[in-house]
This record gives sequence, structure tokens and C-alpha cells, in this order.
Amino acid sequence: MGVLSAVLYSTVAFMPLFLVPLQIAGVRKGFKAMIASAVFSSFIIAVWQTLALARSGGSSAGMLAMSISTPAAMTIALVCMAMPRFSTFSFPSRALFGAAVASTISLPSIFAALKEPGVRALFIEAFEMAGSAIGAGALDAETLWSAMRTGIASSYGAILFVFLFFSAWSGSRFGDSLRFKTNPAVPEKDQPSLPPALSAYRVPAPFVWALLAAWSGLLLNRFFPSFVLSAVTLNVALALSICYGVQGLAVAGALAERVGLAPALRILAPIVLILLLVSGTAGLIALGVLALLGTLETWIPFRAAPKGELP
Repeated sequence: MGVLSAVLYSTVAFMPLFLVPLQIAGVRKGFKAMIASAVFSSFIIAVWQTLALARSGGSSAGMLAMSISTPAAMTIALVCMAMPRFSTFSFPSRALFGAAVASTISLPSIFAALKEPGVRALFIEAFEMAGSAIGAGALDAETLWSAMRTGIASSYGAILFVFLFFSAWSGSRFGDSLRFKTNPAVPEKDQPSLPPALSAYRVPAPFVWALLAAWSGLLLNRFFPSFVLSAVTLNVALALSICYGVQGLAVAGALAERVGLAPALRILAPIVLILLLVSGTAGLIALGVLALLGTLETWIPFRAAPKGELP
């Protein structure tokens, strides 16, 4: 699994999936196996990144640190999320903690690399080449460079959260499907902390106040602009909105099961979710509705069985 993780990271199309094999290792063989896979993956990625930078001639201390620390930070965060001692914490809490850990480890090296003149020149050259390729002759590379630096600070933590959240979730589901009855049971003390089934997924009630505070902070930032306030509140708002969007999906599934649509929903839900993610504005609106539905469950028990349906 560690080798597979490193191979996935070395590609472009499948790089977002490089954490999934590590989660599968934890589900099938236990937390110690997950650590071993993570260490092996990080070592291979570090060696490969070093050789790739040396071959390209663009190697520098900042670029090398960024290339190695980013995947290593995400791997460490995923392992932290699966630690057995954290099993009493909710999955959203662990995913948010993991994103904070990964951001703390990797952001300093990213900003250090972005300050290097060589890195800046490399990115500006890439922007100009891309502009020429698509016929955008008036593309302002300097403006794009500044926008990229601002964008990293404004959404980097939320992007890491998405990777960690869905890698842990999909890896756990896929690992369960690969687990055979002939496999020896994982000792209880080596059981990793795994995401719950969608039907049991809930965001802790106090998180709703952090969500409201984050969106309020974004509104306040429109009248009293502050880069730090904008970066913090946007990352928190996006991450928590995703948490509540998944809860909204769980609510929709429970309501569909109540009216007898559960079998069809199991087949159609993944397809619909993918279509929403790639459908632009309409998808954002639909995901916003799911986040609102999940948020409202803090006060309205949508998944509570009506009295007539209680056993």
C-alpha cells in the first residue's frame, strides 16, 4: 500500500488519491500497518521528488522542502486522524484537527519557496506559456502570481481538509469491501479510528456556532478588510460547510429510506454527487442546500423516527 501510494502521487491524474491506500492498510491490517505504509510512502516520495528536481535543474532548498513537506504533512495528518486514542472524538473533529496539523507543517515551507526569485520566475514562465497556448496574449503573469499567493493563504487549509476527509472516508469504505473473513481480526488496541457510516455521521452541535462565526467574519471582512481575518474565516467556513454538507447528504439518505427509495439512492447518490461537483454554479447551489439541511439538523431532528414508526 505504501508503494501504491507513492506511485499514485507521482502521477497527475491520480495524485489526489495517494492517501487512500494508506487508509485501506489501516482498515485491513490495523494502525501499525498504516504507520508502516505511511513511512514507506513518504520515503519513496521524498526520494522521487529529490531526484526529479535534481534532473530538472530547478532544485533549491525552498522548492525541495515544499515538495517533500506537503505530501509528508498530509500523510502525518491522516495517521493522526486514525490514532486509536482519538476514537472518542467525532470524525469531523479529527478531520479538522488533521487539516490544522498538515497546514502547520507544510505552509512555512510553501511560503519560503514562494519568496525565492527562482520559484517566482519559474511560475511566471509557466503562466506565460499557458497564456500563449490558449491564445490569451494579454494574460498578466504578475497578477496571477499575486492571486495565487493570496489564494494559497485563503483556501489552503480547506483544500487539505477536503483531501483528508474524503481520503479517510473513501479508503475506509473501500477497505471494508476488500476485507475477507479469512483475514485474522485486528487486535482491539490496534484498531484505527475510522469514519462512521453515512447513516451515523453527525457534526458535533457546538460546531454550528463556529460555522456561523466564520460566515459572520467573512461578512465583517467586506466592511473592514483584513487579510488575516479573510484567510482564517474562509478556511474555517469552507471546511465546516463541507462537514455540514455531508450531514445534509446523510439526512437526505435517511428521508429517502423512510419513503422506500433507499436502494435507488445507493446507486444514484454517488452519480448525482459527482455531477453536482462538476456542474459549476448549479452544483454549488445544490451543495449549499445540503449544507443548510445538515446545519438545520442541529435544531430539527430530521432523522428521528416518527412516533408511529418506533419499534
